[in-house]
Parts: sequence; C-alpha cells; structure tokens
Amino acid sequence: MAIDKIGNINNIIEPKKSNPVTTAKETKKKDSVQISSEGKMAAQVAKLTQTVRETPDIRVDRVQQIKEQIANGSYNFNDAKILEQVANRIANFLLRK
Repeated sequence: MAIDKIGNINNIIEPKKSNPVTTAKETKKKDSVQISSEGKMAAQVAKLTQTVRETPDIRVDRVQQIKEQIANGSYNFNDAKILEQVANRIANFLLRK
C-alpha cells in the first residue's frame, strides 16, 4: 500500500512579520496637590500644639533667678511695666481668635 504525500511538507510557510503597533503620543501628566486653607490651618494648629506640649510650664531657671533677686533685695518691681506686659499678652491672645 502506498501513501501519497499530502501537500508539500518541505515548503513550510513562515509567518509574516507584523508591523509594530504605533500608539498615540502619551501625554505626561504631573501629579499635583492642593491643600485647602482648612488643612493649612489644621497643620499650623498641630504644630503650635506640639510646641506648647514640649515647652515646660515653669521656667525653673528664671524662677530661681527672681527668687535670688528678691532675697538679696535687688529685684526691681515695676508695676507699670508688668501691667503693660500683661495687657499686651491679653490683647494678643484676644486678637488671634
């Protein structure tokens, strides 16, 4: 029994090379962030809160210095100056709000 060839086995067809697909120009987008005024205010409040927490309530060195001045009689108590300083601090506190 003889089997005939089916087609030409020696003549293998190679696939055609395809042209590379060209893509549209990619636009480079840059990320950007915009912080709201509320966010900026919250950051400032957080920073000030941290500063207050880190600041000691009593300046021990200054208290000791004033105690020594009172003990030896050299402390200069100026009512007008102290009153002006207290008034300025109160005014500054009220103007911030």
